[in-house]
Amino acid sequence: MHVGFVLNISFLLQLFKKILSVFLLLGMTAVSTSGYVKAQDHALYQNQTNVFHVVKPRTLQQVNNELEFTYTIDKSAIHFQLKVLKPESYVYRAQENDNQFDNEHVRLYIVSGNNERSSYVFGINHQSAYFDGIYDENSELSLDWNGQWDYSVEVSPTHWIATGSIPWTNLAFQSINIEQSIQLLVSKHGNNGLRILSSQPSYIDYTGFFDNFTKIDIETSQTSTLEFFPYYSFNHSIAGDNTQHNIGGEIFWQRSQNEHIDITFNPDFGQVESNDLIVNFSAIEDFFSEQRPFFTRNQGIFDVNGPENLRLLHTPRIGGSSFYEDVDARDIIGAGRYNFASGNASYSLLIASESDQKDILGRDFFATRAKINTTDGAIGISANFVNTPSLKRKSSVLGIDYYQLLSENFELSGAAVLSSIDEVDSTNDLGFWLNGNYQKNDIHLHEFTLFAYGKQLELNDAGFVQRVDRKQLEYEYAMLFPDLDSEFIEELTIKVEIEAKTNFDNEELPLQVGIGTEFTSTDGAAFEVGIEWLSAGKDDNLTRDFNSTNLDDSWSIEIVYESPEYPFGQIETEAIYGTENWSGRFYEATAGLNTELFNGLFTELEISYYESASWLNWGGENNVDEFDFTETAIDLKLNYRLSEAHEFRIRVELIAGTAVGLSGNSINVDGDRLEQEHPDDFTFSEAAFQFRYKYTLTKLSAVYFSYTFGGEFEDEIIGNSKRALFTRAIEGKDNHGVFFKTRLAF
Repeated sequence: MHVGFVLNISFLLQLFKKILSVFLLLGMTAVSTSGYVKAQDHALYQNQTNVFHVVKPRTLQQVNNELEFTYTIDKSAIHFQLKVLKPESYVYRAQENDNQFDNEHVRLYIVSGNNERSSYVFGINHQSAYFDGIYDENSELSLDWNGQWDYSVEVSPTHWIATGSIPWTNLAFQSINIEQSIQLLVSKHGNNGLRILSSQPSYIDYTGFFDNFTKIDIETSQTSTLEFFPYYSFNHSIAGDNTQHNIGGEIFWQRSQNEHIDITFNPDFGQVESNDLIVNFSAIEDFFSEQRPFFTRNQGIFDVNGPENLRLLHTPRIGGSSFYEDVDARDIIGAGRYNFASGNASYSLLIASESDQKDILGRDFFATRAKINTTDGAIGISANFVNTPSLKRKSSVLGIDYYQLLSENFELSGAAVLSSIDEVDSTNDLGFWLNGNYQKNDIHLHEFTLFAYGKQLELNDAGFVQRVDRKQLEYEYAMLFPDLDSEFIEELTIKVEIEAKTNFDNEELPLQVGIGTEFTSTDGAAFEVGIEWLSAGKDDNLTRDFNSTNLDDSWSIEIVYESPEYPFGQIETEAIYGTENWSGRFYEATAGLNTELFNGLFTELEISYYESASWLNWGGENNVDEFDFTETAIDLKLNYRLSEAHEFRIRVELIAGTAVGLSGNSINVDGDRLEQEHPDDFTFSEAAFQFRYKYTLTKLSAVYFSYTFGGEFEDEIIGNSKRALFTRAIEGKDNHGVFFKTRLAF
């Protein structure tokens, strides 16, 4: 780590320590809740229930004898059995562990503490696959956490059973006391999530979700655990004819129930799944979720999300592509993380440093966060610092976020952020967002979002946001008809959406209005139909920081269909038709198939096609070119599970497109287009292939082998067929290699 950077932020660390002391005091004195089920006399606490609530469709109807949940508790773990008494048709999906399921499965939600607003989630399906993760009040379910727990699955023609144990060492408690408390909820998800049962009349998209858990007092034994994951890997680049050997490892030390220290040195993340292949011509950066093991553990406290896909800390930046540099990736020298909880307060520090490569110096990252939970809400403070020596740039981002459950039907959340950039031209700016959800009598659902991101707000050194320079108001109203007593429709939802926005130059950006309906049929099919209209206005992103472009008003209609489960699998289709940009017609069609070709071989195939008579592409400065554009994409995934220990995965992605020039234009200060030189036609294609074999030794130990390649092709000849373009991309392999890695757990 660069010493100068550490010295520059030392005063901020002192400030943060003072803030931590305040949070600690508040956390120690926060009000606790009562009314727990008590595990008495150090004996096993036993409970069994077979009464559950239908939370999707949102009828809240009680059902008996569909699911039976039994659990016992001792000082080491919770031991559970979930028996699905009336399973849906056994659907087999391509399930790699630690991915969310599309088929029937059960989940356990466990909250450690009284007033926590996040939950550990453990999922198991009838194929004996699992996932674990964390659900936070202000974000979706994230699989950015991995635990050590055991389970087994038994399947019969009439029922299936999941049995397991979850040690308390998986949970981060708020103190080192022997007496602790947990909150528990259990759910069963049907095929494709069309029907969900819950042990309480609440679910994750309901307001007041965490106030409906079953509360239990427990006793735990004081333990300290140390996990060590050394690895060896080699990467051989066939194109470059060079081989790189790597040795490194990860250490996860749980000093006590409320304190964790994690360290990684010379990490190699080659075993993770490759990101989706995307051809992006726009000014908006693509978002990719984190998949690397070290950054997907004990990281949940840093999850602060806002509109425009904002993330205050986006760990793929570390060792990944730089938003402000022309650098795709760097190696990481090492990273460390420290988590501590006390009372109702939690704190975390994260430090990482990249290696220097050729003439480009590595970056240094420092992130810290504190969070306190109250009876009905939470408040947090975050600070991120990044040093980019190649640009002589130092970035500081401070944020404070807030969540409050005002009533059982109304919740409010928001945040304010400040960015300060120290470089040749230093900048400072602010942003905030406010989000509210009001759910009245489970029929009328209201959601509003208000946010303003300053023109010079810069978060993408360590975070992520798609667009700044925005003042925007969004409102969505949904009316649910969960029980229509219809022979065809089981659940119906009607939605209305309005989005009004402008920027800090107060330009007239398009007003967006949408209306749609979603419904599920009694045979298990799902339908969506939506109509969207955008008023005429300016696009202030197309030409980056140059003159904004006037666009005509536009409209589109979208139809989505997900079939029920057939013997051969499930079909998903989507079709969109309308006008866009300068009154050009466009349409987009996507079709997908999920099926099991034969026993153990699962297939996911998606084919999409897009065609536009007014596709716009930035030509530099104030120049915008209009094309007649087509793009075809194919994504094929094959997953073969030879056994629980042996898994083979193949993924092939192909994208090809053609662009026939219609007009070249220069955009004046009023946003009007002045026709210029006619743009050249062009074609393009990209291909990506990955073969991966995984041999699982234990739940967290494995051996990986993979072969990957990627290729690109560009030309000004339009006559090439899509098949020829795909072939050219495959033949143009410019980065292909062999990867081997062994990762062991001690």
